Amino acid sequence: METSDSTLPGSPALRHRTVGISMGPALEQRAKARAEALGLKFSPYVTLCIEAELKGFAQIVRDDSLDLDAAMQRAREYLERKTQSIDFDADVESVLQRCGLRYECHGRVGAHRVDFLISMQGPGGAARNVVLEGRYNIRQNYALALGQTLLLRAHPDVDAVVLAVPYLEGFDAAVLRQFQQQGIHVTTPDRLEALLKLKAEG
Repeated sequence: METSDSTLPGSPALRHRTVGISMGPALEQRAKARAEALGLKFSPYVTLCIEAELKGFAQIVRDDSLDLDAAMQRAREYLERKTQSIDFDADVESVLQRCGLRYECHGRVGAHRVDFLISMQGPGGAARNVVLEGRYNIRQNYALALGQTLLLRAHPDVDAVVLAVPYLEGFDAAVLRQFQQQGIHVTTPDRLEALLKLKAEG
């Protein structure tokens, strides 16, 4: 393996010891193109790549391989989940429209965005802000949903937090009790209107 000292452009005081390595023609061509794009000579560029590897950084020069079949499958699954989530939020919003409530999609609570921020009048005409979050895939991460709703419930401008889920049958009873004990209302779209009327009444 041959070595030599070289100074990188723009860094006259910084010297790198270049190393000679063996690589396939396709990888070498790609590395030379990247070096040229960065304004570096080939040997110093490869040396920087090796130093990055030794320091635990992401590899700069690599023989990229992408499993397109696996990527397509993950994409399909992601799009299916995204479609289900958006459709569920649309079902929840249709209930709000039917109730005639004032609400804002993706309303802001402090520095955070929520699915729906509902403004209603409580007893005596007092204004009440209710955060409504839709969780189609609640089973996948109960803890995240609980933590999120607790953070929102603690905000001084929020009077109540409602979590809309697609089902209650089969919902983990212990987790459901945790939501209830923390004052978080969990409901399904078919029961949402009745719950919001109760919140408006106090």
